[in-house]
Amino acid sequence: MSVGVSDDRLARKRIACSNSDGILVAGKVDRVFFDKTGTLTKQGLDYISASDSVSPEIEDDFVKKPSGFLKMGMASCHSLTTTATGVIVGNQVDINMFQATRGIFDGTDNDGHLQIQVDGDIFTILKRFDFDHHRMVMSAIVKDSSGNSHVFVKGSGESIKRILSNVPIDYDEVLEAGARKGIYQIAMARKSLSQEILSDLRSICRDDIEKNLNFVGIINFKNLLREESPYVIRELSEGGIVSSIITGDSVLTGICIGRECGIIKAGENVILGKGIDVSDGKIIWVDDYDNPVMAPTQSSLELSSGTVLAVTGSVWDVISKISKHEAMGLAQFIRVYGRCTPINKADIITAFVEKGHVCCMAGDGGNDCGALKTAHVGIALSDADASIVSPFTSLDKNITAVVDVIKEGRCALASAFAAYKYMIIYGQIETLTQLINAYFSISLSEWCWLFMDGVWMMTMAFSLPLAKAHEKLSPRLPTSDLLGIHTMSSTLGVLLLNVTFTLIALFTLWNAGFFQCRRWNSTDVSNVSTIGDNYEASVLFLVTGYQYISSAMAFNYGYSYRAPFLKNRTFVALAVGFSVIHFLIIVYPSEISCLWRVNCTNEHVLPGITTGLLPLNNPFNTTVMPIYFRWILVGIIIVNTIAVQSWEFYFINGIGITWEDNYRQSNLVSSPVSDLVDPIVHSESNIAHKYDDLELVSVPIDAAEKT
Repeated sequence: MSVGVSDDRLARKRIACSNSDGILVAGKVDRVFFDKTGTLTKQGLDYISASDSVSPEIEDDFVKKPSGFLKMGMASCHSLTTTATGVIVGNQVDINMFQATRGIFDGTDNDGHLQIQVDGDIFTILKRFDFDHHRMVMSAIVKDSSGNSHVFVKGSGESIKRILSNVPIDYDEVLEAGARKGIYQIAMARKSLSQEILSDLRSICRDDIEKNLNFVGIINFKNLLREESPYVIRELSEGGIVSSIITGDSVLTGICIGRECGIIKAGENVILGKGIDVSDGKIIWVDDYDNPVMAPTQSSLELSSGTVLAVTGSVWDVISKISKHEAMGLAQFIRVYGRCTPINKADIITAFVEKGHVCCMAGDGGNDCGALKTAHVGIALSDADASIVSPFTSLDKNITAVVDVIKEGRCALASAFAAYKYMIIYGQIETLTQLINAYFSISLSEWCWLFMDGVWMMTMAFSLPLAKAHEKLSPRLPTSDLLGIHTMSSTLGVLLLNVTFTLIALFTLWNAGFFQCRRWNSTDVSNVSTIGDNYEASVLFLVTGYQYISSAMAFNYGYSYRAPFLKNRTFVALAVGFSVIHFLIIVYPSEISCLWRVNCTNEHVLPGITTGLLPLNNPFNTTVMPIYFRWILVGIIIVNTIAVQSWEFYFINGIGITWEDNYRQSNLVSSPVSDLVDPIVHSESNIAHKYDDLELVSVPIDAAEKT
């Protein structure tokens, strides 16, 4: 039931859930991975400038109109098209780039090729090659107004560098400087094509034209941080959850965004694994100022507080292939993964899953599908392809959905365990009551059993999970161990206290001056209607009956995962209502108390459930207890209630948690991974098969990560 309640609350926040079991798993998340563009940052990229040199101006308020080959490439090297009404359709980055040229779509030529007009020049797009994640580029064959043909290729600075015939001297420095400022950069290259190559466009091989190119220029965009991103990262950090960026963009841009949103905290130093040395195959590690540093190790990072790592996808591949153990040691400190392909993203999350972490992935693009599918909890900020493979989808595309899902997951898990513990206590109280009844050859009345087994148990059990999620994430994960120290100490403590006070109440009765034991008018003790009208049954019902309510009250405490006690209004209303009735029948004999044949006289006897009006079956024709003894019972029940509440609130939630944390730390035992996570689903072989077929599916590519 707790899952259904949380699912309904998420739906009211416009978070769709296609697999409700994932809500409980979300309660154990300890690692969250964020895509950058469209997730931590806004979806749109603002065009800043374009330069046909390698030293572009990148000031935020400067917009430079492109010229020459760069203008031609920006106007034609894209995947845009138009509707019948002239609306441009396609990737938003391509749209911004195209609009910067002030170009317009000018229909098609006689062969059906799309034509673009820019400042009176006509460019004809003869053929396009879509963006490819392995190449990290897209290309287009274009014919200019003079009839000359060119191939334009655009992509990330690193991918274009690999296919240039002559790399400008300060190419790397300029790209790195822009990336450090959070500038999103697209590089453009070109070369002329002969008519011989163009004689058969269908047979043109992409590998032949996307090599030995000449540098054309750089196009600069700015991706702004979402207003809510710092809040989300701070909430997760306070909740004991480590956040990382996993993006297809430059790792330097990822570091910049990481600092802005708080994933990399103020004052932390970043050691960057920027690439692989081609001469010896070793990883190149540099500091914040691009100075070479020694390769970090897990032990050195543990000793050096305030140092985190950032790596590219290729560097991660090398580290993980050398030693998975060493890779996971370093992964605890990696906050940014840049230049990651969809396979890289899935591989990184797979490594954490295999290590025992419960992972969440938040992304908005088709290239996040593998990671969303691999993570225990995938949250799509999209209503397109990413939402198909994710158990959760934010219909408002809001990153706060990550915090909401985890809060509701923890609440659902804590509520499920509260109901679980209550059902154990209910069964034990019931068993104790039955044993005492059997020992003394007595029984409770029909209405007593109806309220204990039906009304009280059902209403308490079903209102406990209605508690709302806590406003803040606790730095401690909720337990998921059914037989763990926390669960069993809570349950056994409440049980022992209830047994103790039940025995105290019975001993008090036996020592009372008015008490006479087990005397009935009938000798037939096989009929329960003849053995229920006695003081033992009355005391047993009043004390153990209220334990159904007081035990539920103890388990209604929210700890750090559910809202405070009084916020569960339905439960509180029921508990207060039942308490008023219960204490009323103890202190005030009337027809109401006679419903349960407790504190009753023959003048007020009411019919039973299956029988008619039966007089009280004892020599005194009454079950009314002396007023002083009734107040003693009230005192015993109140002290019992206080003891149970104190055990749960102060010991289990206070001293007990502190002791458990100290015990785990001293024994180097980490918090247990959720028992609710299916190990088969996340096995290494299964994860691999999950994204083997990604390349066979045509999906739209995320705006900022295409290049």
